[in-house]
Amino acid sequence: MDGSDLDESALKATIADTLDVLSWEIELAAARSIYLDSVIGQMIGLLPEERKAEFLESMHTVDLLSQQLTGLSAFTRKMSGDVPDVSAQVHTALNQISLGALADRMGVALGADEKGLNDGDGAGDLDLF
Repeated sequence: MDGSDLDESALKATIADTLDVLSWEIELAAARSIYLDSVIGQMIGLLPEERKAEFLESMHTVDLLSQQLTGLSAFTRKMSGDVPDVSAQVHTALNQISLGALADRMGVALGADEKGLNDGDGAGDLDLF
């Protein structure tokens, strides 16, 4: 995204709300990681025996990622309830997010107008590099 995508120059949110939105996004990433772990687990049954060990290691890595994301989400959610009532400009930080659907979801949750990036066939967090 570039600065013109989210022209919400006055978009402010409380730190608590921002951490809460961030926590939700981390939880979504953790759920996607759990799904990936499941897919890898299904694929192991299709592999020859000599390849199963390397995919089993991949499952452990994805499981560790899921646990890390879950821990970060719990930390962020707890912090959202403990921070003082302070607001900050969030538009600049949102403009730094390269995944348009993610920036749109977070922006909407923080009070910005929806850009429609999560609608239709082209929706999702796909960033081709």
